[in-house]
Amino acid sequence: MVNFLEKLILLLKTNRSRFNGKKVWRKISSIREENTSNELTAKIYWETNPTAAIGKQGYWLSNPIIEKAINHRLSGGKTQGYWLTWLINNFFKKRRFDNLLSMGCGVGNHEILRDKLGFVNQIDAFDFSEKSLEIARKDAAAAAVEINFYQDIFNSFSIDDNKKYDRVFCSGSLHHVIKLERCLSILWKCLKPDGYFIVTEYIGDCYNIYNQAQVDLINRIYKCFHYTLRSGTTEKFSSPSIEKVFTRDPSEAVRSKLILPFLEFYFDVEVLNLAGGGLLHELYPLLDHDQLSDGEPKSETIVKLLLEIEQILMAVPGGLSSDFCLCILRKNQKQRRNLCVSG
Repeated sequence: MVNFLEKLILLLKTNRSRFNGKKVWRKISSIREENTSNELTAKIYWETNPTAAIGKQGYWLSNPIIEKAINHRLSGGKTQGYWLTWLINNFFKKRRFDNLLSMGCGVGNHEILRDKLGFVNQIDAFDFSEKSLEIARKDAAAAAVEINFYQDIFNSFSIDDNKKYDRVFCSGSLHHVIKLERCLSILWKCLKPDGYFIVTEYIGDCYNIYNQAQVDLINRIYKCFHYTLRSGTTEKFSSPSIEKVFTRDPSEAVRSKLILPFLEFYFDVEVLNLAGGGLLHELYPLLDHDQLSDGEPKSETIVKLLLEIEQILMAVPGGLSSDFCLCILRKNQKQRRNLCVSG
């Protein structure tokens, strides 16, 4: 998906002689309607499935061995415990900060944990799904924590110019943002000079439509599994069609491949921990979760071998790229000058 301005510029450049005023505005209206329709489809999906981002049985991280391995990767090899607990207790050494902004908080599980661990005094957290926020507010009340949960749109949100945060946090939300440049610029501006921007994200192929080499690799491994070890969902892995993506959630991984380059443009990367997932994220749901998580030596060996294969493929030149990462970022000084001039 290309944003409104990009499409408009492309139309004017390539069809300058063909468009009179009425035709241009009809095209503009058509693009606006498309963007509005896609945003509405995404909103309906998340209002109907507010807990979709939380891993369910069969999701790759629902296997305890994989979960520990991914936490180990996200923490840079420091722990097999939950990466967010490591971040607060170890990386930030249990320091308490004044305030934090969380974009795309969903049902608020990360925000509630941060509050319970005493990470910050005040948390402002927004999401575009009111259903998710209802769950977040209910769970926060049950946990006896006070968090300012509010509704806003990823592609059009704003932050008061006078509001500055010690920490800004995005977990699995940036890959739903079309206007990444606008989003990151706003987050940059609302971060205090000595603040940190913390991101855990899917950074793989856009729309989860994977390159053919990755698809072939997943299928080569999948073919090795006897049908009794499969979940029975499909005989062959394939990426979703663009029609299926747009029908379900047009915001899913909409510009995911650009997230890491854009983060590196707006911020200085202090920590970049690659978590993998290029193999297991899509392969594991095709396998029988009950058998592979039964605690038996054979099943544990299979899962550990898959993790090792993925790790080896990530280390080989031209092999698998990591589909997930954790970034800990600071304000980019060059960008500080650029944004101050343009702002």
